[in-house]
Amino acid sequence: MDESLLREILEEHSQNPYGDNELKHVTHSSEWKSPKTGNVCRIQTTIKENTLLHIAAQVKGSALAKACASIMCSELEGEGIADIYQIQRNLRIWIEERVQPMNWKGDLLVYQSLVDFPERMDCAILCWRALEQVLPREKSSQII
Repeated sequence: MDESLLREILEEHSQNPYGDNELKHVTHSSEWKSPKTGNVCRIQTTIKENTLLHIAAQVKGSALAKACASIMCSELEGEGIADIYQIQRNLRIWIEERVQPMNWKGDLLVYQSLVDFPERMDCAILCWRALEQVLPREKSSQII
């Protein structure tokens, strides 16, 4: 994948974040503060009948953390919880073992190159850690 395209995707999401709003009907919410960077991500969701109908993420932190939260929100909204668990598993396996998923869902393909920058990974998975606190527990779905 062309690195300049991946950088462009991250810049677009950082400058025009999707899901950077307050939800009106929140069923689950959580906040995660990185002990390493101090970045904070607050997640709000509307979950009904095992589907993530709406998701919002407000990030106080780096441009990368904001971009990744935007990407996560745009790609997960409307997905079934079981599908979200699979996306989380694929991402975790890619980060930890470098075993690439069969395909990347939309803009999540930026993680393909982010693993080359381990010093930035804390920012890149901040939103996923906050999301883990919102979803019903499934041990194998944990990112880190």
